[in-house]
Amino acid sequence: MILIANPRRLLVPMLLCFAFTLSGQSRSTKPVLAQKIVNDAHAKHPEASEIGIAVVGLHGCSTIASTDKGDIGEKCETEDSAPIRTGKPHVGKEGKNFDVTMPLHDESGKTVGSVGIELAPKSGETQTDVVKRGQTIAKEMESAIPSKSSLTEPF
Repeated sequence: MILIANPRRLLVPMLLCFAFTLSGQSRSTKPVLAQKIVNDAHAKHPEASEIGIAVVGLHGCSTIASTDKGDIGEKCETEDSAPIRTGKPHVGKEGKNFDVTMPLHDESGKTVGSVGIELAPKSGETQTDVVKRGQTIAKEMESAIPSKSSLTEPF
């Protein structure tokens, strides 16, 4: 039997570790799969000024990966969570750009979250055209997602 002189000294680190794990982040220095997928998509599509993945977890909907590191861990806005519920894209305007948020699926087609992609319209391009470009990027990302749980695992 091990006696601990001051069990409260262990409580705070244990709670922090537990909270960190629930947030979908890993104590490992390796990034999670979702961040790798976002980084790879952005490298392939630099015309996207921002890309982010949001999922619904134990504490509601939150961003788990983004090209904007400040967004990671933030609670979802309505436009981030609506595509998860409805299965339909949401299109918003960000200045001259379109913010296209779509449901995100795993390899089997199951909805695992949403992906938001900010794109500038090309000359003569309509909102529908921009949505199609966003859907193409999302499809590429989906091919790298075996399951929802894999998104928060270190790769």
